[in-house]
Amino acid sequence: MKNIFKITKYLVFAVVTTFTLNSCMDDLNVIPEDTSIITDEIFKDNPGAYKQNLGKLYAGLAVSGPTDAGSSDIQGLDAGYGQYMRAYWVMQEVSTDEAILHWGDAGIPELGTSTWTVSNQFIRAMYLRIAYQARVTSEYLNMTTDSKLNDRGQSNLIPEVKVYRAETRFLRALSYFNAIDLFGKVGFIDENTVLGTLPVEKNRKELFDYVESELLAIIPDLKDPRTNEYGRVDKAAAWMLLAKLYLNAEVWAGTNRYADCIKMCENIIGAGYTIGTNYNYLFLADNDKNSSSNEFIYTIPQDGLHLQAYGCMTFVIQAETLSDYVGISLSTGVGGWNGTTTRPELYNKFTEDDKRALFLSEGVDKDGNKVEHSLDITLLNSDTKFGYGVTKFRNVASDGTKGSSIDFVDTDYPLFRLGDVYLMYAEAAIRGGVDKTTALNYVKELRTRAGITSNLSLTDLTLDFILDERARELYWEGWRRQDLIRFGKFTGESYKWQWKGNVHDGTAISDFRNLYPLPEDQINMNSNLSQNPGYESSTKK
Repeated sequence: MKNIFKITKYLVFAVVTTFTLNSCMDDLNVIPEDTSIITDEIFKDNPGAYKQNLGKLYAGLAVSGPTDAGSSDIQGLDAGYGQYMRAYWVMQEVSTDEAILHWGDAGIPELGTSTWTVSNQFIRAMYLRIAYQARVTSEYLNMTTDSKLNDRGQSNLIPEVKVYRAETRFLRALSYFNAIDLFGKVGFIDENTVLGTLPVEKNRKELFDYVESELLAIIPDLKDPRTNEYGRVDKAAAWMLLAKLYLNAEVWAGTNRYADCIKMCENIIGAGYTIGTNYNYLFLADNDKNSSSNEFIYTIPQDGLHLQAYGCMTFVIQAETLSDYVGISLSTGVGGWNGTTTRPELYNKFTEDDKRALFLSEGVDKDGNKVEHSLDITLLNSDTKFGYGVTKFRNVASDGTKGSSIDFVDTDYPLFRLGDVYLMYAEAAIRGGVDKTTALNYVKELRTRAGITSNLSLTDLTLDFILDERARELYWEGWRRQDLIRFGKFTGESYKWQWKGNVHDGTAISDFRNLYPLPEDQINMNSNLSQNPGYESSTKK
């Protein structure tokens, strides 16, 4: 089993809810499924509970609930589509030119055709997960102040817990970062929120400033880059999140922060991370320890035996595994759910010599007959032979051995990695008008790993090239929608992909879809919240 900061089922499912947490969550209509009560005595009698409960906070990104894969932290939220990273991935990828999910489940076709509404279940799940993470991280911070440790006679633990608190603030900042990106506003909760009161809305600029200030404040208390236990964040993770915040600052806060983005990227690049020699090794079952693992800045650990959930990387790999894969369990290490394919616009961005083009154009059915896949997606919500399969992520190790389970994967979610940093640096350099020579070298390093032999010059390093290169390097890693919006390509008609706007060849969609709506039930129950423009007519107050 992996050494993932001892995140086993016995640690991950430590509960941080309290009676007061339950009552306040009820105000949000986000009710924790587990009704256990943790009091000061739990921490006083068990000093290890501080780290155990930190594990639960990290697990909020990896699993759906407090027991098995079928449980949910939040009452009424499905353990499958209601898992944090599954809802996130669907909203960031299926809504773009990179992926199409062929299932006809409620909410999925609408996300794939740019026709989602205020009642979409994935949008609601994401919003509730953000709210839940904000609540449990804030409650942990309330329970771990210096004064409380002093009252418990645990003053000696203050330096250790100080690090835990910094990591907790990072996790909360990450969720609010997702809120800025996806919703632009949110009902805000922190450790100062008065229990029993409805969360007050913070707008995009307020959230931007809050996330920036939180990340800058915690950096001194985080461990140095590459010195923390695997699966925990450090200074480099905070620099990475700041770099992404600054890269999107013009869209999110109306401010040019490209110089700040470059500075954060330089901090990371100088911290000892290296580009892995094999691109595909980044997405295999042993990506926590194979020869490319030093590229990772922060991953979300997965373990087929001890971190079981129907979301996160299990969802990505199971859904990409099509029914006509040859030797499914041998090639991908999972049983397969037969769901997700690429769209032609992504596939067509690759040249024949690009080793990052990990696609499947044909398969074999159960009778041994060859099945041709059509790159052209002429029908939606039908057979996955429409669209090429993707084989980028697999539950198989670099030595060919399968993961520990065919139902749940060992492949860690590559949230932050150096390849992304190189491309952020290049984009910020172009937008910020600084010397592009260093940026060119970074991009060349990525393309050399990909086996691309064509020369690249400074004149080739345009914004359009960077957007396409981000697709080639980072496809299906959860950044595409954000990238398209930043480049002004997600809405409007300057860039179309199949089924954008629910038209086969693609059509323009309105700019209001650059943000998702706040869920209808949250608007109806909290008078402090307002709906995003464009969605008001379908939201009842």
